[in-house]
Amino acid sequence: MLAFRGRPERRAAVDAKRACAACLAGALVVLAEWLPAHAAEKIVTPIGNITAEYKGKFVTVQGVIESERRFKSGMRYGISDDTGKITLVLFDRELKQAPGPDRLIEGARVNVTGKVDFFNKAAQIVPVRGTDVVIVQPAPPVASLAIGAISADNVGQMVAVQGVVIEASNFSAGFKLRLGDETGQIAVTLFENVFDALAKPEQINVGATLSVTGEVNTFGGNLEITPSSASRIRVVAAPPPRDVRHYLFCNISGNDHNAIVRVIGEVANIRPFDRGIEVLLKDETGAQYLRLYQVVAKRVNLNVGDEIEAIGRVRASRTRGIAIEVALPTDVQAKQ
Repeated sequence: MLAFRGRPERRAAVDAKRACAACLAGALVVLAEWLPAHAAEKIVTPIGNITAEYKGKFVTVQGVIESERRFKSGMRYGISDDTGKITLVLFDRELKQAPGPDRLIEGARVNVTGKVDFFNKAAQIVPVRGTDVVIVQPAPPVASLAIGAISADNVGQMVAVQGVVIEASNFSAGFKLRLGDETGQIAVTLFENVFDALAKPEQINVGATLSVTGEVNTFGGNLEITPSSASRIRVVAAPPPRDVRHYLFCNISGNDHNAIVRVIGEVANIRPFDRGIEVLLKDETGAQYLRLYQVVAKRVNLNVGDEIEAIGRVRASRTRGIAIEVALPTDVQAKQ
């Protein structure tokens, strides 16, 4: 009887030892990551001193954010000090623990502890935790102005404005928004890298209320504001559903030049042209071309047979005929 009772007791003891060993192994893994990172926190390494021999080592650097760029699973920030530059890589998981996007912006001075790596021969630092990124000094404040108060005297200066998106368009390197408040209107230029870093690009559309910080410049004799990063654009109020009239294709003619229309149809053909693609849409009444310039086309996935809904501006030309030009990628949606 004693031997019989002893077997389950021995098994329980073995299981307990195994559980303890597993816990210890897990603790050692955590400790192996924590110790070098913790040790690195004690000294700040000049960025210019970080060479290939630092790869895999933990260091702490301090510098000013000069740029930011979204990638598929996180953000990259360009950081510099007096000695050089390095890229801070924050994956989405660590971003949730890091300072908010309204603080982790160009001009902020940060202290970062992480593992050194190299990408295309350029040094980068990858923190284990988002809390390993600390704001040492916030970005300098920017003066808020009414849009109507902005003049040629402000060219080259950073300003902050708030207004409603009245109109959207695109150009070869990005997108333009016309922002307005009760005092006036001004163009806001979003280059592709800024647009692609937006957390919710579908909210950057006509009717949205935005707070925008950027440099005042001129283009074609008109004043513009150019934000340098997506963090300089804040959605104060998302755009309401757009009240755009639905047109059947048979009802669209050259007389509708410049009109904003909503169309629904099936993709019958896709043909390239020198600056993008033209998509032939059909409904029960006829067909019309949807024109997507390259900056829009490469952000929209369309295939023959897809049923889509689109909002665009009618353009009538003697040489190219009638087409509906789409301003933003989010103006083309799969029909549910």
